[in-house]
Amino acid sequence: PEQAFREAYRILKPGGSIVIGFIDKNSPVGQSYEKHKQESRFYKDAIFHSADEIVSCLQDAGFKDFSFVQTIFQQLDKILIKEPVKAGYGEGSFVVVRAVK
Repeated sequence: PEQAFREAYRILKPGGSIVIGFIDKNSPVGQSYEKHKQESRFYKDAIFHSADEIVSCLQDAGFKDFSFVQTIFQQLDKILIKEPVKAGYGEGSFVVVRAVK
């Protein structure tokens, strides 16, 4: 992600934003995906990152003014209705971050 974020920063106009959605590796879903990734044709080559790792990479690239939302607060097989979206990160398994150049 470091190289991708540096390139995104380079090509964005001043004040432009990058928006990234990802499964937080420290979340229950992220830990489950990591544990079973060799069994998955979709995730076997995936590299999962924590929200803090993504923020650190974005900061290193020069981004600032972060905002976060999160969702998926339980294991996927337990979800019966639409999950809420909350501000922040650290509780939900799916995180979206917006950062500004």
